Amino acid sequence: MTIARTVPELKKFVENGGTVLTIGSSTALGHHLGLPIRDALVEHVAGGDERSLPREKYYIPGSILEVRIDNANPLAYGMEERAMVMWDESPAYRLQPDALLKNVRPVAWFDNPSPLRSGWAWGQQYLDQAVAIVDAPVGKGHVVLFGPEVLWRAQPHGTFKLFFNGLYYGSASSMGGGLRTTEPQ
Repeated sequence: MTIARTVPELKKFVENGGTVLTIGSSTALGHHLGLPIRDALVEHVAGGDERSLPREKYYIPGSILEVRIDNANPLAYGMEERAMVMWDESPAYRLQPDALLKNVRPVAWFDNPSPLRSGWAWGQQYLDQAVAIVDAPVGKGHVVLFGPEVLWRAQPHGTFKLFFNGLYYGSASSMGGGLRTTEPQ
């Protein structure tokens, strides 16, 4: 399978009302779909180009970090305002200025330069104000970008609600200003 063959099929699925949940490196789908996001873990180099932060500046292999949660978002139903997430060289994003106009929303983000709670982190300050989980409408459907490893071994106890709420997104409909699951009458 190639990007040229799979991305158009995924895009068609989502535009027609499907939901795609991505975790870790598969969140690259957001870039392929043209979502208004950019990589948060980059630096500017000569000529104005960007490159990924080198390991001498940023490296977080398998640590627990704290994120702020928008628990008003249906993906975060039942969550507290803060959660611990497994971060294993995970992607993080900055929303572009037009993101909110396109209803692309942060669900979880780092609200301080020291999110480390267990393990070790080199350059954790680069995550300050970066978005860890993104909810993006695409056509009639949704794409969810889970940067952290929300299903990682024992860690899901703290984040499994995010994933399972995402599964329900596919059978949800907008009614009365809120998102409700559809039920047979």
